[in-house]
Amino acid sequence: MGHSTAREHPEPMTGDIWVISYIALWVTVLALALAVLALLRQIGVLHARLRPIGVHPAGEGLEVGDTAPPLPDYDYSSKSLTLVAFTSPTCTICAGLVPGLQAIASQYDDLDVKIVDHSPSTSATFLAFNVFSTPYLTAVSSEGLVRARGVANSVEQAEIMVAAARQDVGSLGAL
Repeated sequence: MGHSTAREHPEPMTGDIWVISYIALWVTVLALALAVLALLRQIGVLHARLRPIGVHPAGEGLEVGDTAPPLPDYDYSSKSLTLVAFTSPTCTICAGLVPGLQAIASQYDDLDVKIVDHSPSTSATFLAFNVFSTPYLTAVSSEGLVRARGVANSVEQAEIMVAAARQDVGSLGAL
């Protein structure tokens, strides 16, 4: 019972040790922040290298074979195939895709491209076609039937859709 119950307290950190540990922690935090930035850059590089998944319906749009709603001031029978491109003014992919779509239209005599840019005046058209994301393409035959549809993020994907619709290939899954 002669033992003392008082615990011995370690000596508080002296000024030099505290400053060194504080600097070491900040160096570690900065190194981790640089590592995160490097990893974010790598993710961006990988994202740029990965190919898009191709034309896909994204759970929206009319079904292939459905009758397409009329477009204001346009007659589908004017060409054998009409590519209706739904775009948005805030969509950077759309801005790059529109000139390519116009180039595709100039390659084919039987193809017309109609750009429907999202605005209050075109909201009803977006709803009629059941389109909620851009860029979304719908290929419509001269009879007014949907021949292909889907989100297309590149001119190559749009060309694949046009080729499939011109051949009336309904078995391409997403189209």
